[in-house]
Amino acid sequence: MQLKPGFSIVKIEVGETDSSSTSRGTAPAPLHRLPPRQHHPVSGVSTACWSMAALAPGSGRLLLAAAILLLFAVGLIRSDIPEYIKVCKRADPNVNKCINASINALRPKLLKGIPELDVPGVDPLYLKEIRLSRGPQGARLDATITNIRVFGANSFIIQELKTDLEKNIFDFDLLLPHLHFIGNYKIAMRILLLNIHGNGGLTGNFTNYACKVKMTGHKITRGNDEYLELDRMKLKLKVGDAEISLSNLFDGDPVLGPMANRLINENSRVFLDEILPTLESSLADLFTDIGNKITLKFTYKELFP
Repeated sequence: MQLKPGFSIVKIEVGETDSSSTSRGTAPAPLHRLPPRQHHPVSGVSTACWSMAALAPGSGRLLLAAAILLLFAVGLIRSDIPEYIKVCKRADPNVNKCINASINALRPKLLKGIPELDVPGVDPLYLKEIRLSRGPQGARLDATITNIRVFGANSFIIQELKTDLEKNIFDFDLLLPHLHFIGNYKIAMRILLLNIHGNGGLTGNFTNYACKVKMTGHKITRGNDEYLELDRMKLKLKVGDAEISLSNLFDGDPVLGPMANRLINENSRVFLDEILPTLESSLADLFTDIGNKITLKFTYKELFP
């Protein structure tokens, strides 16, 4: 914790009186004198105040304690920015590189989450239930995918980053090299002349998915400080390669099951058209939430001095 600069400390000299002098009718005299004011090397607070706490017994010490507590109560304490958050100066001509480096420095912490900032982990990413129902009767697909967990979101690579800190606009080009997902499925599907049915476990891999990201934000005021609140991220995935495997097709038939999986992968676009919007929405919600947990914790001037 660190005291904010810009406030004044009023030195209150407090001493106890000699009761014997008072009883004799003479003027009371302080029993303790404060040492000369000295600057505290760490906090910047005058050591005269701390010395007074040590030297002034009785009511004087209580008054000083109350005065110090009052300083804390009126908001003279702020949270320090942790070392893993890299501060970027707005006037820095290489501010884009700085923000990129700051995001990459956060990557190890994002994997399992940052409890002190209430930031959730990104691996695995949990998706909502996905229902697929499309096509005419002769080429019908009905499927439900549940308990979906996606691994690898933390492996993103920032290929290009453009920012406008005056307007609080952040544009990213990302690459997701590899996403692995698992879940459960129930399916009834017709491809060509083959009726495919089954329920069981589902696994899959997405590789080399490009991602266009646009983030905007606006300043909000709390007390006398400004904070950056991010709007919901706009995110669009561009399809790379996909591989999907469904276990227990045709009740585990060793011939029809593998054949059906080959047909599904040859027509994987049918699945991807339904899965990708849910994946995009979940990624947008996750990273917007993470961003706001950080930008609303520290003031705008602390993050971008």
